[in-house]
Amino acid sequence: MRKTSLAVMIGSGLVLGAPAPAQDGFGDIISGVAKGLLVQELDRAAYEEARQTNTLRGWRAYLEKYPDGAYRLQAERAIARLGGTVTVPDPVPGTGAAIVEARLGLSRDQRRLIQRQLTALGYDTGGADGFWGRNTREAIRHWQAANRAEATGYVTARQVRLIGEQAGSRPDIGDDAAADDRLEERLLGLTLAERREIQRRLTLLGYNTRGADGVFGANSRRAIAAWQRDEGLRASGYLTADQIRELRRQTGT
Repeated sequence: MRKTSLAVMIGSGLVLGAPAPAQDGFGDIISGVAKGLLVQELDRAAYEEARQTNTLRGWRAYLEKYPDGAYRLQAERAIARLGGTVTVPDPVPGTGAAIVEARLGLSRDQRRLIQRQLTALGYDTGGADGFWGRNTREAIRHWQAANRAEATGYVTARQVRLIGEQAGSRPDIGDDAAADDRLEERLLGLTLAERREIQRRLTLLGYNTRGADGVFGANSRRAIAAWQRDEGLRASGYLTADQIRELRRQTGT
């Protein structure tokens, strides 16, 4: 609670302390940083509260408040362990693009990189702080419009890859049809424990990964591709967020 209160005070101080009128979008940057820090801290506090109570009601309350929070996957796994099911709410009109971006799980460093790339391409984000406020969203919209995409202000995995390509810092993911799957898996930032869990679930389904060491080598990639093929999916050997959820659904707890 002490940390949350501190974050609130810092956030309030930054917003209230910004000069008026702000010069060159500086106020927007400060405001965006403060709001971003505050949302992150409140999200974390809500997660900690749910973790301490460890009840279906507590975890569901967290997901209702933060459906795309930083700890969404942990909450879904906790609900599954407790024998519950996750109810996905109907999408709010106009929020589909935001949900797609949120599920990429972009880290702050990845957001900074994209801001630098956009600025290098001539779409000024007003800084590269990793917090995507009004200036960054406007830059994304302008880039999307220039590339004949729907100007939502929120990026998709394909757009992240294209921005990198255009800025000359293209990820080493190749040009084949599996490129988006590779990028999405990378952006998910799977932990060693999560990779082990996936290996165990694949083996349980009959797709032997030859061990559960958390390293996705040739055996694990073949097992993933075989499962994808049997599911009628593109057999890229790289997992998307939706596919990981399906694996968990098939294997239960």
